[in-house]
Amino acid sequence: MKGEHSQIFKLTNFQIAMKRTITILLSLYSSISFGQQPSTIKEYPKVFKTYPFSDPDPIPRMGNIYPYFRFDGYTDKGIDKAWNVVELENDFISVMILPEIGGKIWAATEKSTGKPFLYYNHVVKFRDISMRGPWTSGGIEANYGIIGHTPNCATPVDYSTRKNDDGSVSCFIGTLDLLTQTYWTLEINLPKDKAYFTTRSFWSNTTPLEQPYYTWMNAGIKAAGDLEFVYPGTRYLGHDGSNKSWKIHEGNGKDISFYEKNSFGPYKSYHVFGKYTDFFGGFWHKENFGMGRYASHDEKAGKKIWIWGLSQQGMIWENLLSDTDGQYVEVQSGRLYNQTDHTSTMTPFKHRGFAPYSTDIWTEYWFPVKGTQGFVIANPSGAMNVRVRQGRVRVDISPLSDMKQKLVIRQSGNTVYEKEVALKTMQLFSDSVSISSGDHIEVMLGDHVMEYRTDPSDGVLSRPLEAPKDFDWNSVQGLFVEGKEFIRERQYVKAEEKLHQCLEKDAHYLPALTNLGMIHYRNMEYQKAMLLLTHALSIDTYDPMANFYYGLTSVAQGKLTDARDGFDIASMSPEYRVAATTELGRMDLNNGILDKSIHYANKSLEGNGSNVEALQLLAVAYRLQGDQRKASEIRKWIKDLSPLSHFAAFEDYVAKPTPELRAGFAAGIRNELAVETYLELAAWYYRLGRLKEIQLLLEFAPANAEVMYWQAWLDQQMTGSSEKALERATTASVLGVFPFRAESAEILQWATGATNSWKPKYL
Repeated sequence: MKGEHSQIFKLTNFQIAMKRTITILLSLYSSISFGQQPSTIKEYPKVFKTYPFSDPDPIPRMGNIYPYFRFDGYTDKGIDKAWNVVELENDFISVMILPEIGGKIWAATEKSTGKPFLYYNHVVKFRDISMRGPWTSGGIEANYGIIGHTPNCATPVDYSTRKNDDGSVSCFIGTLDLLTQTYWTLEINLPKDKAYFTTRSFWSNTTPLEQPYYTWMNAGIKAAGDLEFVYPGTRYLGHDGSNKSWKIHEGNGKDISFYEKNSFGPYKSYHVFGKYTDFFGGFWHKENFGMGRYASHDEKAGKKIWIWGLSQQGMIWENLLSDTDGQYVEVQSGRLYNQTDHTSTMTPFKHRGFAPYSTDIWTEYWFPVKGTQGFVIANPSGAMNVRVRQGRVRVDISPLSDMKQKLVIRQSGNTVYEKEVALKTMQLFSDSVSISSGDHIEVMLGDHVMEYRTDPSDGVLSRPLEAPKDFDWNSVQGLFVEGKEFIRERQYVKAEEKLHQCLEKDAHYLPALTNLGMIHYRNMEYQKAMLLLTHALSIDTYDPMANFYYGLTSVAQGKLTDARDGFDIASMSPEYRVAATTELGRMDLNNGILDKSIHYANKSLEGNGSNVEALQLLAVAYRLQGDQRKASEIRKWIKDLSPLSHFAAFEDYVAKPTPELRAGFAAGIRNELAVETYLELAAWYYRLGRLKEIQLLLEFAPANAEVMYWQAWLDQQMTGSSEKALERATTASVLGVFPFRAESAEILQWATGATNSWKPKYL
């Protein structure tokens, strides 16, 4: 019996050990197979009922949207149309992207409830709303360039997809903005184990000119469901820079942070301001569900609400833009505090410029909020609601990932609650504790994971809201400021008028001289530019901007020694060091001085490690030196920064001209105006005098009159004969051909002297 009991005891221990082992293995299997599954990405066609647009305007409109054209044809008759969809998915959310409609993030859904946390429009209904006309509601739209819906919001953009080593997936969308000649790329990334997706913007000014600076992300969310706008702030700004009280309306006392309380007046545009915050969102109280957006305040300080208006004036857009999904509103994020129209110039809230060869990069997080009865703070860890009622404080947390953290509640410096909590992704955590009345509450999750204080003065800003009442806008400084503002609005004719008025009051006002010189350089009026810039240098020989544009103008006039002198002095200033050393590197590469070109490109990268222009110079210089390893490394660097880079794909082919690389380069150009991508690259090589690369590049390009004149000019330069190519160009249609580059102007000027046709002169 003793031996039998011993055997039973041993068996029991074995069973216990096996049970523990199986439990551990099952836990690991569950973690690996379910909790740690990589995100997925797939492409497929999806049919949407579509109300298309048509009728492109063949007449060039010389104004704020040139060289783009408008579309003027719309319909109330829907058709079934298959659109290409890129879908990202993990265990918690799915994200749908439509690359053929501006790369818009069309929908995002929380999977456990099946609820979209972005407005999911089940039809594609184009209406005349954007600067070029067609626009359709839903999802998230990225805007870069000048104020308004980006010119590419309804047309195809470049895109690619990628599975990442960390188990996340990415879709990259982007295109060349012709208005500013800047290229933007947006990485939409879905991690494998988080209930959020991110959008990472990479926006680069690869021109030597200051460009307008405007960028806002517009996210649509549905209006129904007792929607609350979760926007911490004390005031809201208008497009004109005016400011009024937030959240209680000064005129009628309504709490306008609730959608339904905005049933007065026309459409609403609230740029909420006054608190140092890094999040905003919306919450549908009838559904106990919401959405949030987070970005570091230094990356995205602006937050806006757009409401069509609850009168018939606004509600008519429900049927104009959708069939069955109801009215929507927009929650928007911007780099600046408000979307400024020109009247905002008269307030502290002005426009900004995009400096030559500068790069901006920022990341935003977008996520659902579930079960919290609202929220008061949100970040990539989750959303938290804190409510104080009847002697108790209640905390609700909607986590965006699994975590273990200490939750602490303090009142008057005394801890009234402290507990280690295990949070599970998208599973509600709730708890409450009794408190004494009166004093403010502080709630902390972990070590700065989430913090909230009920004190209404917490985070309030002291930034001025009003311009000086006695500021004279007809003074020298006032006229200059207004002229500079017009430059940053891409209103160059008006800018020129204001700067001339400024100089009539003070002919030696240096900022007006340099900025007017920049405008004349932009207009290819090099003699006028030089007169202004040398005047500026006679006042201050070390002025950075005057030296930089003196250098550019000298290059245009063939005065290369003066150009180097201007860039050298400009490079002494931190403001123009990156741009000036980039131009010095370009000059040396053009002259075949490869070592010095590499030196200056590297010097530029010391100031801006994301300067795509300097990296492109390095890639070509190393290739021409025969150092294929370094050239390849630089191309990889460019692709890491900007995965849609057409330059890097083309240089891959130049370095190794295989059919596969040729096809890969051509296939990567998917945007609406593909010919402009080829011409942009051709213009880049033109500034380096690289004729063979231009010739090879234009073999890929769609054939239009502008491309054909380029090819005729190439024949003349390379063979001394251009008759046949010119004949092809002059017989080509100029319909829809809108040249705008200085490089094309030089080629077309050559063509006007080489043929009697009216077409190159017209172009």
